[in-house]
Amino acid sequence: MRFSVLVALACMWFAALGVTAAASPPTSLDVSAKNVDFYYNRFIVTADGSVRVRLSDGTTVSGETFTMDLKLNRYLVAGDVHVDGPTIHQSGAAFAGYPDLDRSFFLPAGETPERYTYYGLDWTNPHPGHEHPGDAFYFPDLSGERAYIKAAGARIVPRTNVLFDQARVYTAGIYAYSPRYVVTFSANPHFFENAFAGARADVAVPFNGSAHSLTALHARNDAVNGTYLAIDQHFVWDHDYIVAAIDPLTQEQRQYNLIGYKRFSSKLESRLFLQESAAQAGIVNRPENAAAFGEIQLNGALRHSGLSYTQDNYYQYILGYPRQANDAVAAINYDPRWREHPTQTALVWTGYEDRLFHGLPVTFRLRSGVGTAHDIYGYGGYPNLNPPGPDLFYHTYGGTLSLPALKFANGLSLTAVYDRQQTWFSQPHHTDISDARVSLSKQYGLQHVNAFLLYDVKNTGDYWGAQQLAAFPAGVAAQTGCAGGGDVCVTPFGTYRGLDAFRGFATSRGLSGSLVFTPSPLFTMSLLLSHYSDFPKPVPGVFGQPPWQFTGGLRVRLSKQVLLDVARSNYFNFANERWTPQFQIQFSP
Repeated sequence: MRFSVLVALACMWFAALGVTAAASPPTSLDVSAKNVDFYYNRFIVTADGSVRVRLSDGTTVSGETFTMDLKLNRYLVAGDVHVDGPTIHQSGAAFAGYPDLDRSFFLPAGETPERYTYYGLDWTNPHPGHEHPGDAFYFPDLSGERAYIKAAGARIVPRTNVLFDQARVYTAGIYAYSPRYVVTFSANPHFFENAFAGARADVAVPFNGSAHSLTALHARNDAVNGTYLAIDQHFVWDHDYIVAAIDPLTQEQRQYNLIGYKRFSSKLESRLFLQESAAQAGIVNRPENAAAFGEIQLNGALRHSGLSYTQDNYYQYILGYPRQANDAVAAINYDPRWREHPTQTALVWTGYEDRLFHGLPVTFRLRSGVGTAHDIYGYGGYPNLNPPGPDLFYHTYGGTLSLPALKFANGLSLTAVYDRQQTWFSQPHHTDISDARVSLSKQYGLQHVNAFLLYDVKNTGDYWGAQQLAAFPAGVAAQTGCAGGGDVCVTPFGTYRGLDAFRGFATSRGLSGSLVFTPSPLFTMSLLLSHYSDFPKPVPGVFGQPPWQFTGGLRVRLSKQVLLDVARSNYFNFANERWTPQFQIQFSP
């Protein structure tokens, strides 16, 4: 499955769901001049010297200087102005366009002063004498400002983006050259959907775009892949979008991701996610091995509730098992799960939030659902099931009780949440999962300090009745694949015993306290100390979390476009680990 294949699948999927919303051709301005500049902090484009502006209907407006305020969505051409098109040939002093008003204002040259007002792109009727706005021909004051981009030309799609040709972008004190560079300022959030995995740093170079698309090359860094390149492609409409990505682009191990979203109405929407993980020497070469995952969701609104359908498909070895010279050996080593492709489906109903009792500040929300799991355990299943069977059916019930923030004296605030869910399976067992959280916070306004205290208790139970010991015959040690025998779990960090006490029931208790110091919007420091008491006790590298954890973090605004987060944790010698080997560093907008 290649990048183009993912895009084709998404297009077919959207076509099958229905026709996307039609959109009128966008108004655009193609600007060329001796100098084209962009001021990021003001969102203003200027041009000087032999300015030529081509409108979307082919009409050209030429002059000596040009400016456009992208936020106010209005532009101005001044100085020896000429307006030429199939139905207009005029010269004058200044031409101002207001796309939001669908009007253009013109000061023509003539023996007597006059002013024209054009509606839309109809140049046959100048409506002489109509009143002009008082600031129609106003030039913004940019003295003392530094241009973020210098370019040879620009294509402006109002309310959406600007594509600069032969751009020089101000970066780290110098102007770095880019053949093309796109600045997107659209209010449509779909332009900013992310199809990448997490990274410590991501520098995007958007190099192509239109009213409904955006393409960007990314320089990224993470702890696993180091520094590498990635690419993503966006297709955007008013209510729908498709975003595809290759991450990493320059390494052998890469992921092909695609996300699609379609809103049919205010009460029905769908979402598609496709991912292929492949090991291949080049993008066009056949992968050495590959696995895939696909998920589709449908969400519908009911009266005071909602209904959602989710289907997950796993393809653990989509290229098939490698053939061997000895067919008998190949048959022995063949894992049937590679053939069965595990799938899961769920239909979930979620109620609206309502008060438990009138007059009390306690709210509740109920939920229930049914689902299937095909080959979810593989062909092994639980030891007490014979035959294990590849299919599983279940139904679930759950709910959440919430206590909204209670305000006390001295800035204290108390909140509490209790969530519980039971799931009953077609095999003779059920699970019971609960989570209770109580938090206390206090705000010190004068010192810019916020303090938080959180106590959390999680309980998990897997109930098999009379078959409980058969379902968990050797405790955690056997269930988690620990080396050793019986209740002995051998890890690179040491040997752990007594795990046979676990028979499908686990409890985790956590107490966390934090302080957040924010002296200004440019700087934040946070300190977090947590203590966990778990049963069964955690085993390093296998399950559970360190009993004691401390994390310190800093957030610094380096510039208007760059935010830096730095954090490091200490595990108090759990598994001989104290401070984490390296700082966690994250750059973000």
